Amino acid sequence: MNLDIDRVTKRYQGGVVALDGVTLELPAATYTCVMGASGSGKSTLLRVIAGLESCDAGSIRLGGQSLDGQPPERRPVHTVFQSYALFPHMSVAENVGFAARIRGERGARLEGRVAGLLADVGLGEPGLAERRPDALSGGQAQRVALARALAGSPQLLLLDEPLAALDRPLRAGLRRMLGATQRARGLSFVHVTHDPEEAMALADQLVLLAAGQVIGVGEPHQLYTQPPSQTAARLLGELSQLPVDGTPRFIRPEKLVVQTGLERASDHQGEREDALRRVGAVFAFEHSLGDRWEIEVEVAGEPLIVRRAGRLDAEPGASVTLCWSARDEISFD
Repeated sequence: MNLDIDRVTKRYQGGVVALDGVTLELPAATYTCVMGASGSGKSTLLRVIAGLESCDAGSIRLGGQSLDGQPPERRPVHTVFQSYALFPHMSVAENVGFAARIRGERGARLEGRVAGLLADVGLGEPGLAERRPDALSGGQAQRVALARALAGSPQLLLLDEPLAALDRPLRAGLRRMLGATQRARGLSFVHVTHDPEEAMALADQLVLLAAGQVIGVGEPHQLYTQPPSQTAARLLGELSQLPVDGTPRFIRPEKLVVQTGLERASDHQGEREDALRRVGAVFAFEHSLGDRWEIEVEVAGEPLIVRRAGRLDAEPGASVTLCWSARDEISFD
């Protein structure tokens, strides 16, 4: 179902404005990620949608029906929290089946529903349904929280930094599971995160917040390559500033090529030599990121990062040339 947020404002004591006239249209069956720095209002937005916070102005509609004034339990919305919020005295199966039991489901029907949900989130192994939350890993607990939320047959699922407490390999697996679950069920997901890699991998639509205001909405790759402002650009990744003829040029580190006497920039960029911009630099150091190398150079005494597939055939202190295509430069309205 479509989620329509119209000029929503939320103020806290002391005059702090957490949301400042936020207006959004989130299409049905869409995975939307909301990104912003700490204090940008992203978690407040999620809580207002869930009914855990009231808004001071504006309105929220889901599938054309107003949610204004409805308590959380009356909204067809479920939330998966970063802390999981599982009932510690209940087993995994009891946690997942809690909402269904409230609706009156019992016996074989409830058991089958719980088993199906656990299988959907990759927790169908024997014996796991009888465990208590304190016997689960972080990844397992997050999957149980997701299954419990899905058991309530929500029209909209809200996820508040659901992967933040997990280590990197586990986050990657759960990220794939979240995307697959959303596509399989055709639900609308709204996922709050501060991680640009997570947002880029999951989102059909990306919303950027700063100081309680929407500063960008769109398809993730488009926002990454054509951000509307420097603030939006830096939320999604590093941005390098290079001087050319006295004019600052902005570019992503992976679009830069370091050219030494042993390399030709066109070998990397597929561009004619005369089609590239250039600026002199000094090689400082490099280190491996596993699948690529991060090179630090200095331009006019300022450090700057370049990312490339291999090491640089140069000694620290060597003079090098940075090259890039003009078409990869980022300009702001």
